Amino acid sequence: MSALLKLFPSWAWLVLACAVLASVFAFGWRQGGAGPRLELANFKLAQAEQRVLADRAREHRNAARQAAVDKEAQDGQEHIASIERQLVAARADGDGLRADLKRAEQRARALARAAGTGPGQPDPDPIGVFAGLLERADRRAETVAGYADRLRAAGLVCERGWDKVAAPVGVSLFK
Repeated sequence: MSALLKLFPSWAWLVLACAVLASVFAFGWRQGGAGPRLELANFKLAQAEQRVLADRAREHRNAARQAAVDKEAQDGQEHIASIERQLVAARADGDGLRADLKRAEQRARALARAAGTGPGQPDPDPIGVFAGLLERADRRAETVAGYADRLRAAGLVCERGWDKVAAPVGVSLFK
């Protein structure tokens, strides 16, 4: 072994020892730094996967809410159409009653004329005045009632739609 040591000068052995120590230190430094870098890469990958899953869940939740709102809107349109059909039927019934009232009014006027009035006295027609007022009030009430029914139905659709959007998926405030 001493013959091997005498082959090279002492300073060369010192340089060789420093080079070996530097290589060992550099290799250890690199290996020690790889662990935290690998952990950081795994953490970033896990975070990316969680973001993708959260985005999918959000899309699913939004789609479910939109479907619920669309269903409420469709149900509301069907309810409004039902109200319209009921309004048409009520108008037909009202027209029949108005025709009956017209006939009764004509009979009452004929009877009043047959009874006759004295000379210089106005022809009293209280039934005609009452019938006219009743007909105008009936038309106005029909218009207001139809408008109110439509507003109520639209308001309920809007309220239920909002509750579907505001409530968590799967929870219904209206049964």
